[in-house]
Amino acid sequence: MYATLKFDTEDVYYPPEYRIDDIPGWLAEIMTDVGVRGTFIVFGEKARCLRERGRKDVLEKMAAHDIASHQMGNVRPLIPEILADKGWADGVAAMRQYEDRVAEELRAAFGCDPVALSRHNLYFGPQHVAVGGERGIPYVYGVTGVEGTETPTWYAGTLNLPSSTTPDFAGFDEIYSCDDAFQTKMRQLDQFLAACGERGVEFVSIFGCHPIKVMARGWIEHYCLVGGLTRTPEQLGWRYGVKSRAEEARAQANFRRLCEYLRDHPDLEVLGTAEAARLFSTQPEDITCDELLAYAGQLAESGKVVLNRTFSPAELVTALAESLANAGADGRVPDAVPRRNVLGPTSRPILGREADTLTHQELVDLCRQLLAAVHTDGHLPANVHTADSRVGIAQLAMVAGRGYAASARHEEHRRIRVPEVPRCPDAAWPLDAFIQRQIGEHWAYALDFSVDKMAEQARLQTWTLKPAWLNPPRGRMICEGRVKA
Repeated sequence: MYATLKFDTEDVYYPPEYRIDDIPGWLAEIMTDVGVRGTFIVFGEKARCLRERGRKDVLEKMAAHDIASHQMGNVRPLIPEILADKGWADGVAAMRQYEDRVAEELRAAFGCDPVALSRHNLYFGPQHVAVGGERGIPYVYGVTGVEGTETPTWYAGTLNLPSSTTPDFAGFDEIYSCDDAFQTKMRQLDQFLAACGERGVEFVSIFGCHPIKVMARGWIEHYCLVGGLTRTPEQLGWRYGVKSRAEEARAQANFRRLCEYLRDHPDLEVLGTAEAARLFSTQPEDITCDELLAYAGQLAESGKVVLNRTFSPAELVTALAESLANAGADGRVPDAVPRRNVLGPTSRPILGREADTLTHQELVDLCRQLLAAVHTDGHLPANVHTADSRVGIAQLAMVAGRGYAASARHEEHRRIRVPEVPRCPDAAWPLDAFIQRQIGEHWAYALDFSVDKMAEQARLQTWTLKPAWLNPPRGRMICEGRVKA
């Protein structure tokens, strides 16, 4: 069983005399000494702060481990504020520019590019996730997963490591300095890992701590960033106190015990996030006729677009279209077609039926339109067009499934009825509810803040959902989506 050990390194509210800057340094030093690799997920502004304060000692110790982007920090505009009025393309462009600035800060401080992007707090957006996939790096703390699995997740073309379906263990933040609480937590960790091992879990996420919470007696961010306003501790007029040096020494000793436990656990291997991403990025090169025939049966049985254990709906509908478009003169579909990386549509597909039925030739023409769109921009089209009507992408998936099943079985069909079908997999709706409730009602934003546009883009990208595996299984399975804060 593999694990990543992560540290969200955030605080810029405390001046040097509070000793908060020391904490990521000794966390890194202890891990290096014990022989455990961690991942520091760092604010761009925290990296700059350490560099400007001359903490080369801390930066060098941290740089011996993986360094990931934790966004710029508590700096407005926050990511959902940037994305609130944007569609897909302009949102992705804005997120590229945003992460370019964070990467500059991390390179200046650590001498390396980030190995991952991440969600900080509830500052999430699907366009932000997609930038990780563009750069070939994972996204940490993904909010959606595939129900029925306990794995990382592919979403918006990006490996989410961990995602909401990945077993995770946390709760060390404030208790390293309290021996009794720490021992209780360690017993809980032992039980957690034993249970994961019994279930055959491949990957778990272990949250080491927010370094700030190891020593500070409270979480001042909630007061400095609220209601669309940003205030400094100086403007507030106070900061939480910090623990004593004796308490810090106990925290260091207990953290060393955690690292030694993880190193010596017989069923666990702790990896940096970059190495974990390499292991879980394995994907099949092709999609076989048998797999497409099984998925066509799932579509017919469910009457809607469903998730699959190995491939995303976007990959599967593209493969169905490619197989139908490339069928031989006798109508025989290929034994396999390449698996293509495909993102979801960027605008809303139709729901009603503008076309009642499609001939086989009309279906093939629509499949070719889909393939042309995928080759042009890497996205499913929202709609394809007959001579006088539109067919939504989910409608096309259902019709393509029926047409493929008939062709694979050498059955003739003159016309296939176009169904009324939801635009997206069912996973779109828990994700939408998460964004509306958890992000739209978050305390950091102004009272008139809206997440409607971002929620729609997130729903459309559920076409890209699938589990991530060490060795992707090949076979039939229907799954549903899950989200987690």
